[in-house]
Amino acid sequence: MIHLYALVRGLEELPPLTGVDGAALERRQIAGLELVISRAGPKLPETTDKAVLAHASVVEELTARSRAILPARFGRAFASEEELTAAVETKAPALEHGLSRVRGCVEFGLRVLGPESPQASTSLSGAEYMRARLDEETERDRLSGELHRPLALLARSEARFGGASGDLLHAAYLVPDERTAAFRDRVAELERLHPELTMVCTGPWPPYSFAETGEDA
Repeated sequence: MIHLYALVRGLEELPPLTGVDGAALERRQIAGLELVISRAGPKLPETTDKAVLAHASVVEELTARSRAILPARFGRAFASEEELTAAVETKAPALEHGLSRVRGCVEFGLRVLGPESPQASTSLSGAEYMRARLDEETERDRLSGELHRPLALLARSEARFGGASGDLLHAAYLVPDERTAAFRDRVAELERLHPELTMVCTGPWPPYSFAETGEDA
């Protein structure tokens, strides 16, 4: 099996560490694109904490050494050189575009939990209850947009997710390196403006949410 870590551009050198199951890292050129891989046995590696951490460590080191990176999620593997080549060649234009989009950027994640909804009054009629629910959803949408828009303005791209039912906002932001401090400051400002909300901001990460490395090939 060939284990894929990432597609990279401008990689200075391979990091001085081994990959999943202690396998040596290799650079591979396909259709003008550079991949970082390792070779394993005939079976996929087991999904253990150690294996996932090894994969993530390689991706983080590649991020620090590259001008652009499209990280693959753990477990993306190919049975042969032919399968790997076909997957990359089929999507080469999209992968080139993806590398250009993420160049010089990192990913931040944000999850915002709103205050719990008050319990419905037993004195409300069915119609009144539905109107109250509609008003609540409208207010949640308004507040979600109010939080999201200033952060999206600092990002090159953004992705919003469905999240859990209690999430007011669940999103990822592709932020240029020179705007990371401003992004953190804006999140802190939103926290000050909305102490009733719980905000969890993570990152910077490799741009997993904005990567396209042939998973659908």
